[in-house]
Amino acid sequence: MSWRGGLTVVLLLAAIACGWSVWRFTGGGAEAMASTRSEYVLHDYEIVSLDSEGKESFTLSGPRLQRDPGAKSMSLETPRFLVPDRNGAYWDVRAQRGLVPDDGKELRLRGRVVATSPPQAPPPTRIETEELNLFPRENRAASASTVTLTRPGLTMRGHGMRADFDRQQVSLLSDVHTRYVPTPR
Repeated sequence: MSWRGGLTVVLLLAAIACGWSVWRFTGGGAEAMASTRSEYVLHDYEIVSLDSEGKESFTLSGPRLQRDPGAKSMSLETPRFLVPDRNGAYWDVRAQRGLVPDDGKELRLRGRVVATSPPQAPPPTRIETEELNLFPRENRAASASTVTLTRPGLTMRGHGMRADFDRQQVSLLSDVHTRYVPTPR
């Protein structure tokens, strides 16, 4: 073999070693790319979740749901939850965004959260807050933020909240201010 052939072989081996080294230090190509991608994305979806007895736990709909394979969580854009009470009437809960952690026991809603009681279950109730955690298996909700609760003639504002959808019971936890204006008959 001539000196040119030997030099070509050495340069070829050096190029392969450099390419392999770059590939190895950038995370291995396809594996690194796959870890930053979603497992799946749903557009304009509606999901009905059932409890262990086969009864509806909640219905979730929205324009976009994305599953993160690393955290095993789901992020939601402008989600809408319909949560049934013990009589089968639905609380309507909406937010700007949401997160479902990997265990699925809790639904975290953030940004302009509004929950309205079923129309057929008086008195009509509206709950507004910036963050709300739903616990669908227990049919309850909680918030550590400022919450405004409105009913006809009544406005309550406080810090922190617990709600039991089955009992249609909402409790504000601290710094509660109430304004009552009787409705004319």
